[in-house]
Amino acid sequence: MKKSVLFLGLIYLIFISLGLPDSILGVAWPSMNGEFQVAASSAGIIAMVISMGTIFSSFQTNRMIQKIGVGNLIVCSIFFTVIGLCGFSISQNFFFLIISALPLGLGAGAIDTAVNDYVALHYKAHHMNWLHGFWGIGATMGPIIMGFYLKNQNWRGGYLILACLQFILVVIVFFSRKQWKQPREIPHSSEMQDSMLTLIKRPGIIFSLICFIFYVGIEACMGLWGSSFLVRVKDIPVATAAFMTSGYYASLTVGRLAAGFFTFFLSSRKILYLSELLLLGGVVVLFLGNGNLAAVGFIFTGLGSAAIFPTMLHETPERFGTKDSARIMSLQLALAYTGTTCLPPVLGFLAERFTLVIFPYLLILFGCILLVSTITLEKKVKRHQA
Repeated sequence: MKKSVLFLGLIYLIFISLGLPDSILGVAWPSMNGEFQVAASSAGIIAMVISMGTIFSSFQTNRMIQKIGVGNLIVCSIFFTVIGLCGFSISQNFFFLIISALPLGLGAGAIDTAVNDYVALHYKAHHMNWLHGFWGIGATMGPIIMGFYLKNQNWRGGYLILACLQFILVVIVFFSRKQWKQPREIPHSSEMQDSMLTLIKRPGIIFSLICFIFYVGIEACMGLWGSSFLVRVKDIPVATAAFMTSGYYASLTVGRLAAGFFTFFLSSRKILYLSELLLLGGVVVLFLGNGNLAAVGFIFTGLGSAAIFPTMLHETPERFGTKDSARIMSLQLALAYTGTTCLPPVLGFLAERFTLVIFPYLLILFGCILLVSTITLEKKVKRHQA
């Protein structure tokens, strides 16, 4: 029993480490930008390379699990993030930053996909919510660590200390790698030859992918454009807007930790419906409110968002069966990263032409698409399982 609790704690620790690098580029970029003398928008190039690496590794995760096992894959993937973070810390030009971004993305995508599938198969729904709550803890700690080093104008030290923390985790996971159960029997060669197109044709898969694209798109748009909306449209001071944005992430993290307890007496379907309605309600409050009411909108949106992503992930084996859950998980996460990469720039492009007044309108549209797709998905899966 004690051994299993320690192993679960290790899984949570892996997700804290996954969140650590995710939120530091934006914090460090003003200092990095001045040093490398590139356009402020160049951070988008680095973020896109990280996303491309993440998408690629997500698609390859199931194949790598079958070849080397889930434990070994996680060890290698965390080590890739160490290489990427070390690369950032020693970069002397912008091109080397781009090169370093690739292993960072490759490692993150494989960790995310492998651990999510493992928890979905071997643990209850509340653990999936708590898992993503621990990611939020890591995403909150990252800027704090980087901020400490930025006080001394030493962003390289921030990346280096994160690399050291990740390396310690590599050592810990290396010695526990044999404890990771192989998620499933290795499929026959004929099963491995099933095309991705065949997988997509399964009942409900398309609507599941739409859910992932638009949920993650909402989260990414809130993070990238929420503060600008408050400043430019609601006339809220920059420092106050930053605090409200941090409130969104805090409510997202707290909501995920709390949602784990709700799984004991609410079904996953009810949690998804209630969460998506709360998310839409939060955006409406954000749209109509000013000052403190706008802050309430941010918090409600974060609380509504909290349980959606982990619940959708945990439902994957239940909806589509355990045999193909890893491949479907890879596909879902790859499309989620695609939503992160594509939807915020789309919103930014439209905002340049119509101003950021359109921000809540698009979020409401994305939220409605998410809710309708979830309802349709549940109906199709229920009909198929009947």
